[in-house]
Amino acid sequence: MSPRERELEIQFQKSLDDLRHELEQKLPKTNNTTNLNVDELVSSTDLDKTLLKYVMIYEATPKGLAKSCIQDPEQEAWIHKLLLNQQQQTDDDVLLTSLLRDMLVADGPRGNEYGTAMHLYHTIIETSEQLPENDPTGILRKLALAISLEHATPVPQENPKRTTGDDQQQQQTFVDPVRRYLNYETAYLQGELDPNFELLSVWELRFVVDGSEPDEVSQWGRDMLRNYRPDHVLTGNEKWRYVEMVRSNIRYGSASVKYDRDDLQLYQNILLNGGICGRRAFFGRFILRAFGIPTTARPSKGHGALCHWTPYQQDGTGGWCVNLGPEWGAGYTKTRYKPDLDFLATTQARVDQATYLKVKRAQWIGSVFQEKPYHGEKQVEQDNKPNIGFWYKTSLQIQKQIINGLPTTMQSQRVNKKVHKSTMAEQLQAKKIPVDTPKQVIYGTPDDPNAILIPAATFCQPKKSTRDVQVMRSFHPVDGGWQVYLPSFPSQGLTIVRGGTWKMDPADCSSGARLKSGGYGKYADWGMRVALSGPDDGSVPSQRELSIDLDAVHGTVKLEMVFVPPGSFLMGGDPNKKDARFECVESPKHKVTLTNGFWLGKYPVTQEQYEILMGTNPSKSTKDPKCPVDTIGESEAFDYCDKMVEVIGRDFRLPTEAEWEYAARGGMGDTKWFFGDDPQQLGEYAWFKDNSGGKSHPVGQKKPNPFGLYDMYGNVFERVSDKYSVDYYQKSPSVDPTGPSQGTKSIFEYKVTVPTSRVYKLEAEVVTANPKQHLKVIVNGDESNEYCLDLPWTNGYWEDTTSPCNLPLQAGENTIRFWRDNPPQYGVSVKSFTLTPCS
Repeated sequence: MSPRERELEIQFQKSLDDLRHELEQKLPKTNNTTNLNVDELVSSTDLDKTLLKYVMIYEATPKGLAKSCIQDPEQEAWIHKLLLNQQQQTDDDVLLTSLLRDMLVADGPRGNEYGTAMHLYHTIIETSEQLPENDPTGILRKLALAISLEHATPVPQENPKRTTGDDQQQQQTFVDPVRRYLNYETAYLQGELDPNFELLSVWELRFVVDGSEPDEVSQWGRDMLRNYRPDHVLTGNEKWRYVEMVRSNIRYGSASVKYDRDDLQLYQNILLNGGICGRRAFFGRFILRAFGIPTTARPSKGHGALCHWTPYQQDGTGGWCVNLGPEWGAGYTKTRYKPDLDFLATTQARVDQATYLKVKRAQWIGSVFQEKPYHGEKQVEQDNKPNIGFWYKTSLQIQKQIINGLPTTMQSQRVNKKVHKSTMAEQLQAKKIPVDTPKQVIYGTPDDPNAILIPAATFCQPKKSTRDVQVMRSFHPVDGGWQVYLPSFPSQGLTIVRGGTWKMDPADCSSGARLKSGGYGKYADWGMRVALSGPDDGSVPSQRELSIDLDAVHGTVKLEMVFVPPGSFLMGGDPNKKDARFECVESPKHKVTLTNGFWLGKYPVTQEQYEILMGTNPSKSTKDPKCPVDTIGESEAFDYCDKMVEVIGRDFRLPTEAEWEYAARGGMGDTKWFFGDDPQQLGEYAWFKDNSGGKSHPVGQKKPNPFGLYDMYGNVFERVSDKYSVDYYQKSPSVDPTGPSQGTKSIFEYKVTVPTSRVYKLEAEVVTANPKQHLKVIVNGDESNEYCLDLPWTNGYWEDTTSPCNLPLQAGENTIRFWRDNPPQYGVSVKSFTLTPCS
């Protein structure tokens, strides 16, 4: 410690001792409470100037204040200014006392850095061009103080993991408090925050401004939700306003988290890839903060939870509510009110801000007598040896009295202010959007008099239901009006794995044996094999084998494929009729014809083939580059095929179940194995329970089947693309079956009249939060000509499609039908479609 620091510490300690001595002379002793007028003491402002200065030094500690002064001369100036002790109060001293009171009622600055907080507050006031003229309610000054308190200790900023090229941005280690203030100031003045924002206290605002996200990401959150799900912004349900997004659009599951993008920020990745309870709670708190709603973590054992503020109503309802996790009493918060019931109690008592000052004064007086601080009744209960002093006990009693009288108190305090409701009219008026916009097809646009603009909300009712197509008011920045939302369309049912494994009996490693991907959906003996469609005219190419280079740099990792010609076979296994967690019905046997041949991997995908594209090796059986990759779930299998498409440029996929079984049989009839029904020969072709030694083995060490395919039996299960349905074999198509239909969703159509028959280019203006979304289209009921409109990934902003499709329209009225299939598909918002004549 430097001599100067030691000098300051002694100075602050002396000030603390002098202030305590002065207060002890004015405060009655608590060992005789007979004539003690507690309410008069905690209601009086006479002691505030001295009491507040004492509490500031007491909380910050003389040593901490001295260290702060040495580290930053500007902090020293502000600390000394706060501690002015003039005999006659000046206007500045009155203002400082009031400001210090506001700080302490809001629980003081983080890290007790009072000098930093004061310096930040005045920097924000000087920087803002809106204060005080545009702050009639005082909310912006409260916001400035809340940010100063919360960021007195720097808040680490959550940045993208990596930025490169022209998009490189300066990486900030900590959130900039002034930028944070200006971000919220702008959003408030533009009407983008919740209508109840101006009701918040300084303490409540701290739970708005404490996020780790960059301010531009907070703006993204507001833009994204207004574009993508305006119904979640406009809803009158204050418990789920904004945060409903977690239930409707944040996928539950961690399978895709590994695909988080380095160029996206945390909350953008959560919208893209979902997550389990922790990430979902993170996103929920983020989107609430973005719109100015106080929120905090409220974890409990096994749950990442969140709770948030809602305004109290005159009937006493409202207040902080739980969105994720168990109800109050099962969690804790990362505040001084650690038990969640103590946190809830202080939120309730603070509704009556005038009376709550009595709670704080009792605590401050308790500090004079150096009582152990207790900030809630649960904290007292959980203390093994509670030693609660008179004044802290008094503070909890006053708090309890406030809570018990909440309905009456609220009518005379906060609720007397205008409690806004987030009506559509108010929200849309803030964006200068008409409350009602006509919905009709527009013939001719400023850019092209022959173009046709179809507002998405003008769809008509087709024969099939449109109940899942949601029409909602729009915050669209151009013309307002309406938009439609097409909800997520998840895959239905479990996938199927085939071929048996190194841990199974011979009977389970046969051509017709099948198994549902139940349980955890992936195990140490579950792998995959890839397929590639052949000529669609049923011909057989002269090239019967392919060698795919997976390593563009060194060319050392290749994937070999064998062509399987078209043909017919009898599909099905044993007359097993059991349907259970891991069992499938394998009957009845039924004839199947594959009209087109296909290429199939000569071997199961190996660990080196998987790792060279995906960057990881999930295998848990035998770690060996030449062994089949294992522990492959449905998402890993589809993602690997997608990666092959991206890298190689051809449509790699999983085989259908019919393709797999036909390939396994090798064109050799309907026996249990392609070589017959005698299991004695199986050891020549497969690794199974009797010869595997309890592990997988490198591919290609056994004999191939007649098509030249290795390891079709045993080693690892192989995934197919079909979903399981218990009765599918009874009604399966006899030609080119692809498994049970996943059906269609979001069926809607439009009536459009054109003067002459010609081809029109179809485009759409959409918002998407996930890639690989599409709309299927037919014209005038012609199901033989099906078109696909691919939708771009827009990350929550409005964009036009970049890959239009061409539709032939006939002279007169046309019906254009849209729908979604091939799940999983995720939520899509559509503003309009445009038809432009092709030249």
